[in-house]
Amino acid sequence: MYFVHRLLLLILAWLIVAPPVLAEDAAVPPVLARAKTSPVAAARVPTEIEKKIDLVSDALTLTRLAKQFELEKDWRHLAYSLQKLFALRPMQGPIGYELAAAYARQDNKRNAYDVLVRLQAQGYAYAPDLDARFDKIKGTRVWDYIVLNLQANQKAFGGGRPGFDLPGGDTLIESIGYDPVRKRFLAASVRDGSINLVDESGKATPFIKADAENGLLAVYGLAVDAKRDLLWVIGNGVPHRVGIQALDFGKAILHQFKLSTGAFIAKFETPANHRPSILSSIALSPTGAIYVADGPARRIYRLQGDALELVVENPKLTSIRGMAFNDDGSKLFFADYDLGLFGVDLNAGKAFAVAPHANLSLYGIDGLAFWKGQLLAVQNGFPPNRVMRLTLDEAGTQVKHAQALDAAKPEFATPTQGVVVGDEFWFIANTQRGQYDRYGVPKDVAALKPVHVYRSDINFAIDSGKAVVTPAAEAMPPKR
Repeated sequence: MYFVHRLLLLILAWLIVAPPVLAEDAAVPPVLARAKTSPVAAARVPTEIEKKIDLVSDALTLTRLAKQFELEKDWRHLAYSLQKLFALRPMQGPIGYELAAAYARQDNKRNAYDVLVRLQAQGYAYAPDLDARFDKIKGTRVWDYIVLNLQANQKAFGGGRPGFDLPGGDTLIESIGYDPVRKRFLAASVRDGSINLVDESGKATPFIKADAENGLLAVYGLAVDAKRDLLWVIGNGVPHRVGIQALDFGKAILHQFKLSTGAFIAKFETPANHRPSILSSIALSPTGAIYVADGPARRIYRLQGDALELVVENPKLTSIRGMAFNDDGSKLFFADYDLGLFGVDLNAGKAFAVAPHANLSLYGIDGLAFWKGQLLAVQNGFPPNRVMRLTLDEAGTQVKHAQALDAAKPEFATPTQGVVVGDEFWFIANTQRGQYDRYGVPKDVAALKPVHVYRSDINFAIDSGKAVVTPAAEAMPPKR
């Protein structure tokens, strides 16, 4: 316990002397304004540690404190720190589950049940019945209903079907595109920077290879501009790229090719003073403008002339992932993995948050696309993995309706980026990134599976008339 007291004193000292972090172009509206209040424990006299925790408002600090309380088996203060963390990250189900477990260890049935019901209503699938941390609160009628509904969320759901498979092996294919003129897919490799043409049967034909001229690194994303016969590619200097040279580490490059032939045209690097960089996402505007995001640095750039120009930078974000334009190119939507959906009104030069409706979590969005006024979101940080169709209000700032297109399908193992083809969304269903260590080396080459490209029917339940997350989304346990 001495360590925790000492840690809290150090944290408070840092908070007193540290200057406030100021948001720049993209202001992030307060998350708490649209969040439900976290479960509150019964009235009791706060401890000195709880009083000090009340002064902490940083998610990372609260996470570190929670880990230390867990090591010391201090369940009361573990729950208290997690309760505050969950208020800061209200859509982040994994935090909520840990909070429920902390309550359960104290035999606090009411609060543990309340958190689990909230997670179940959001569509999360967990198995607390198999978790020994919940032993003290098992065996009641309410518990049985909660477990039943959480199990229902684990069942495969949706109207999609397999598309095609790409060969397994050490390729680490992370991105695909589609050429509507020649009716062919493109698939890109992180490992060697190559880009292949792929038909709907999965047959791949070499198209573009990395060489000294184009300087392709590890390919993280593609954008097809068939109208202008252009292919845009983002590449990064990361350890996963086989044969990477030391001088290329930390580089992030936007490449331009001719779509019809694969001929190299030009390349554009992120500003030297912003390196190291990792371009995590790319989006093509209907007007032909191209935007790229440095996810870890929370920056978005636009290609302006022959340079990447900074458009958005906000240290209050956590990690920018998928990006997509609306139909007329006036709004750029992007996902923050922890905080949900945001957008930039490019005409007004103003950022905004996209608020979810009740019982909708926008946590863990990796891939994003736009289709007929609606957003398609791939949630791979969400158990179960799922693809959602989100209908927005006219301003684009509120989700009016949410429908799971596919969830918990057996093909899903960290699904990621995809592309709209007609009324279907084709996406990589089982990225192999988890099979590589931090140095970019495969943990077990034999375990690298074929890459499944899945196709979701975007029109699935299009006329349902009400929000549906999963089959169990509306099931509720009886009153206690």
